[in-house]
Amino acid sequence: MKATTLKKAALVAGSLSFLAGSAFSQSAVSGAGGYETLTIKAGQFNVLGLRLHEPQVVSGTFDAQDGSTLTDNDNNFSDLLTAGTRYLVEITGATSSEGTVIEVDSWTQNSLNVAGTTADDATDYTIRAAKTIDDVFGADNAAGLKASTDGSFGDSSILFVPNGAAFDRYAYVDIPGAFQGWLDVAQGTPAGNVPLNYIDGLIVQEKGDQDRELVVTGMVKTSSTKLEVGQLFTYLGTAYPAGSTLGNSGLGASVSSSADGSLNGADVVYIPTADATGFDRYIHVDIPGTFTGWLEIATGNPADDVELSSAIIVDQAGSPGPYNATVTPPAYYADL
Repeated sequence: MKATTLKKAALVAGSLSFLAGSAFSQSAVSGAGGYETLTIKAGQFNVLGLRLHEPQVVSGTFDAQDGSTLTDNDNNFSDLLTAGTRYLVEITGATSSEGTVIEVDSWTQNSLNVAGTTADDATDYTIRAAKTIDDVFGADNAAGLKASTDGSFGDSSILFVPNGAAFDRYAYVDIPGAFQGWLDVAQGTPAGNVPLNYIDGLIVQEKGDQDRELVVTGMVKTSSTKLEVGQLFTYLGTAYPAGSTLGNSGLGASVSSSADGSLNGADVVYIPTADATGFDRYIHVDIPGTFTGWLEIATGNPADDVELSSAIIVDQAGSPGPYNATVTPPAYYADL
């Protein structure tokens, strides 16, 4: 999978505004935005992530956290949020939870009902809607993935979405006069509105015979992000659409590093090759006084300058349990 750089001169100082009637469906939103083109290789499993985001719809400061409830007395979420939409709450305040992304499906006036949040009692936050399968791949399969024409899925392309333990599978069905749209492969239920969390890496198994160009539009995120890393292979989106490398991402401060240059005790980062046929593998090495930085496993070459693809895989070989890996945007994002 190959990701191009962000288009439309979005990554420059200043901002772009998108008004009502644009692809973002918001009344007026300021910030850097544009589009990114991701290549989906034919006949391959493609690992990709969503690095352009829906606009912020609410921001503020939480007054309290009580178990699974986050409260902001200054905002009435019943007026500001749309029922049936999944929202992503991002902690932006300079606290221990900065960068945490919390999925929210329900709320009551001043309170958000969440599960397992680690947000501090009082901290700044922002809220944006999660993109859906329809948003990203098109309600009419604008991405052009190979569709099922009979309701079976043996020959159709499959979208794999992480669910915490494994993957849920989705495919586009095109039976004129019967059904046209995305379906959950296991349940057979409509899936166009299934939300996608940008911290997750997705897999697209393209069974067609032509490469596809997937255009993702949205806004640029300029704050840090915590990525939830499990104990084995975790598929992660990389959050920032251009300029992120292994060295400047901040990822090295979170993963388990090698103390001697070997794989022993080190988490391994997998980055897809451009042709989507495999992965290059990297470890972070920390030998004080000798070398601190990223190395490519196959060659032993320094790898700080290796660009992050839209999604990566982290194999938590050296860590004792799940953890949050903090990634930060390139320094020049502060001017966006």
